[in-house]
Amino acid sequence: MWLPFAVAGGTLIVAGGLVSAVNGATPFAHGSWLAAYLVLVGGVSQVALGLGPPALAAPEPSARRTRAQLVLWNAGSLVVPAGVLSGLSGLVVAGSVALLAALSGFAIGARRAAGRRGGALAYRALVAALGVSVFVGLALAVA
Repeated sequence: MWLPFAVAGGTLIVAGGLVSAVNGATPFAHGSWLAAYLVLVGGVSQVALGLGPPALAAPEPSARRTRAQLVLWNAGSLVVPAGVLSGLSGLVVAGSVALLAALSGFAIGARRAAGRRGGALAYRALVAALGVSVFVGLALAVA
């Protein structure tokens, strides 16, 4: 079930590249941040989160959990920037909650990864680091 994460993540990486190109030609407020956010949070992180469980021989999550993670991660990845660009901190909070909800599902999957191999520990660290970064980003956005 990693393919939807790879497709959605790849799409957001391309979107971030397009935002970067537009911002290079016609700079706009938060343009560089938006490009980096789409690439790193929406794209690269999503691909890594989606590829982690199969790479770690974790049990396949249910289709329902996979859909929920996919929808929550992508909703958060789009709502947070909408809130930042519009100056509506409520949207930033809502998007952050969606990202954290998705991460909780990934954390549950990470607990089921086989053993304590280095890859499983690295995946758990990725999930934890992304969770911390959501809180840091939220604090910065609403400050």
